[in-house]
Amino acid sequence: MKRASDGKINEDGIISSNEMITEKEGYEAMLYMLKAYWEATGSNDLTDILSGGSVNNSKVIDTAYWEYWLEAVEKVRKEGSPPLKELY
Repeated sequence: MKRASDGKINEDGIISSNEMITEKEGYEAMLYMLKAYWEATGSNDLTDILSGGSVNNSKVIDTAYWEYWLEAVEKVRKEGSPPLKELY
């Protein structure tokens, strides 16, 4: 199965992507990513979300977050803004 992170993170967890997105796309991707994380884990604890998504010297602490992020960016590009009703 092809993953969104294929070719964008190496075996050591170092991010190797240089693609650019707009500020709007980044904001919308964040909304999609948080929703996907919540659906996958049921957690709404910001400590869990923020600590696992941290990056240290270009190394992702938890590679699942990088996968969520790339999937969210792709979703914004394909589907556009998340519908407002999905966010509350």
